[in-house]
Amino acid sequence: MLKKFIDEILKKIIEHNTKVNHDSIPHSDTFEKEIQSLLGIDRADLELIIRILKESHNIFTFEIIKEDADNDIKRVDGYVETDLQTIRKLKNFFQKLLMDEYEKQFNKRLLVHQIVKDIYSRPSFYKNTMLGQIGNKSIMLAEYENYIERNFTEYTDTWKTKKLAAVLKTVDTKMLHEAGPHPANKEQKSDPRQTGQRAVDSPQYQNYSSGKSKQSLDKVLQIYGVEFFFRINLRKYNFDLLRNVIERGEIDRRSDLMLLKEMIQKMKLNIGKDPMLLDYTDKIYKLERIISRQILYSR
Repeated sequence: MLKKFIDEILKKIIEHNTKVNHDSIPHSDTFEKEIQSLLGIDRADLELIIRILKESHNIFTFEIIKEDADNDIKRVDGYVETDLQTIRKLKNFFQKLLMDEYEKQFNKRLLVHQIVKDIYSRPSFYKNTMLGQIGNKSIMLAEYENYIERNFTEYTDTWKTKKLAAVLKTVDTKMLHEAGPHPANKEQKSDPRQTGQRAVDSPQYQNYSSGKSKQSLDKVLQIYGVEFFFRINLRKYNFDLLRNVIERGEIDRRSDLMLLKEMIQKMKLNIGKDPMLLDYTDKIYKLERIISRQILYSR
């Protein structure tokens, strides 16, 4: 049944995307109502399916409207399938729409990169505005186009099918684990990812933690790798440290920046399991903003 719902929801996202118009990227708030009416599933089930589709590289999700509790504005995400041709068509459409809407509002015709520069220089002015939403779609679609071109093998139908099957097995395993430990599995403790051991508890982290003050960042990355560096600092809520590293250009490869962006998105999906993340909302937002800015100038 879960697989059937996954197929139906992916089909609906693709259906929206192929329209190539102002509403071609479904917004999470209205899409939730559409899916509830069509399939009768609740928000929790939809969020699980969206996460599965994202982890299996069938869709990208990104923030369109930022949550603003003071003004009773809820966060809204957008969904787009990971088909390169679809993303290119949507990118071209929203980039032209961005130029057209900017000209209407300011009576001045600018190129996309000039408008994006203005958006980054005045984030509070564009926050949650229609022009800001269009700009965010244009920026993210361009990033996704470049990312797929560099990692094309992970977005083939064959790869996605295998990944989806693997993710579904993980979901089933988690469900069984939540129902209670199986007696036959009590002795299986070799893999920290299966036992729930945190990365910060591993011997590898102990080495990193004790040596990080004595080694340059380059040395740390050489020894442990950029993914481990990101994972550990996200787990320790070192958002300011990561922002400073990115802002100074010490990590500037587009693939690394996109990796960090993806890891943050996954982390935010677990906010229900880690309420402490709510205390770092502003720091996470600042980190995401500097990542998006640096991606524009990355190699």
